[in-house]
Amino acid sequence: MSAERLHRKQRLAASYRLFAELGFEVGLAGHFTARDPIETDHYWINPLGVPFTQIRTSDLLRVDGQGQVVEGNGLLNTSALELHYQLQQARPEVIGIAHLHSFHGRVWSSLGQLFQPITAEASAFRGEQVLFDRNALRDAGGGLLQDRDLVARAFVEAFAGHNLLVWQNHGLWVTGQSVESAAWRFILADDTARAHLLAYAAGQPRVPEQLEGASNPAQRELFAWLNFVPLWDRIVQQQPDLLD
Repeated sequence: MSAERLHRKQRLAASYRLFAELGFEVGLAGHFTARDPIETDHYWINPLGVPFTQIRTSDLLRVDGQGQVVEGNGLLNTSALELHYQLQQARPEVIGIAHLHSFHGRVWSSLGQLFQPITAEASAFRGEQVLFDRNALRDAGGGLLQDRDLVARAFVEAFAGHNLLVWQNHGLWVTGQSVESAAWRFILADDTARAHLLAYAAGQPRVPEQLEGASNPAQRELFAWLNFVPLWDRIVQQQPDLLD
């Protein structure tokens, strides 16, 4: 289990480096967590303020269920602790949870729509996505719901068993049964958002009337994991300091 912990931490650090290359880092926004395999109600996350390009395995923080850092040094981003923790608790199969403020994902989320299978890549999200509108959550007086725990509960209930959540006017969230699959799924989701924005700006894309049967969850996880492997191989060769 100690080896598995190191494995997840290394892939998490590598993912942050890859996200930086892809332009997913926007100020202090964004977070990608990996469930700890030993203390399974804990997760690993990046320290606040450390550029994604400089994150090393040793920089990562381990956070417990009370939102306290129990291992590692650095500032903790507390903006989404409830969301990660409650989603992790509700879905024991989930290892990685990623939410970055990627440009195309943010723009697409403003439209309040899900992806259509207009490309082969987009079809990977068929039956796997859901829309979440934070602005629709109101308290008893009709005002915008501000209670963080209640918002987190609504978020988790909306996410349900899906692997992609489009947060209205905010961006994309993904889950994965490994750090690798979650990382690739977010990369693919932002690329799909970009393809949709370009396609709909150019005209009205044709959506296939009939599609082949959807792959099963295990196949989707394997596909995502496999696509991450060459990215891992490249980033480790080019930036071996991430393993420090």
